[in-house]
Amino acid sequence: MNKELHYQITDKQNGLTVKAVLSSLGFSRHEISRFKFSAYQMYLNGEPVMVNQVVHTTDVLVIEELNLEIYPLHPSAMRPDILYEDEDIVIVDKPAGIPSHPSHLHLTDDMGTILRDYYQDEHFVIRPIGRLDKDVSGIMIYAKNQLSAARLTAQRKDGILRKHYYAIVEGQLEDKATLIFSLLKEDGQLTQSFNQGGKQCITEYEVMKRYQTECLIKVHLQTGRTHQIRAGFAGIGHPLCGDTLYGGSTQWIKRPALHCARIEFLQPFTKAKIVLESPLLEDMKRK
Repeated sequence: MNKELHYQITDKQNGLTVKAVLSSLGFSRHEISRFKFSAYQMYLNGEPVMVNQVVHTTDVLVIEELNLEIYPLHPSAMRPDILYEDEDIVIVDKPAGIPSHPSHLHLTDDMGTILRDYYQDEHFVIRPIGRLDKDVSGIMIYAKNQLSAARLTAQRKDGILRKHYYAIVEGQLEDKATLIFSLLKEDGQLTQSFNQGGKQCITEYEVMKRYQTECLIKVHLQTGRTHQIRAGFAGIGHPLCGDTLYGGSTQWIKRPALHCARIEFLQPFTKAKIVLESPLLEDMKRK
């Protein structure tokens, strides 16, 4: 789904180069660099233009994202559970058991491909913003164009895009705490090694409900590392229920008891605040 942007040059922008105008409109240097490699086509007053062209008041700059690659479409009986959609983004409630994006083991049954097949758009590029493990449920956001993807990725880095998770861990935790630890991905291993070097992780949690031998917690990540919640709580002796990869018991649930329940961010162009929530699935509810 290509994006086309139209800007009219203002008095304040008169005499600037196209590159300077793009910068003033919020494009990052990385985004602007892509204009040199055919990722986009630009027109000034209907004529192709380069980033070093000088503009004048009332000129009209049009930016068209190019996406010429064609992807195969597949028949799909599954319809995505769409929580929100506009011309730039689509947000879905991903079921457990569905990968977030294609891999060599899941070329047609991942959520991104399901979306492409749902739109019947052979030019739809799968751009997940973050990811959820295959057996983790909850909210996933996909950008419909590269400009939106770049802005949402920047929001993740700056802490503007925030996700909140629910998890059920074995044992009893303090009422609330912030965990600081490191995770290291070792070659050939699916798991992350806890406090053996690697990247720093900061995880905030609060206990929401206590059961006899487990507790339901709300989790917010200040950093976004692979398996940060799963490996982090296993590392302090409280693995997620059902998470066999990190030693969790499958006594009452057969997948990691983890759900992305809330997301908040700014629409990448209008800057309108968007907040969405997803209730716990039945397999994570305990009496």
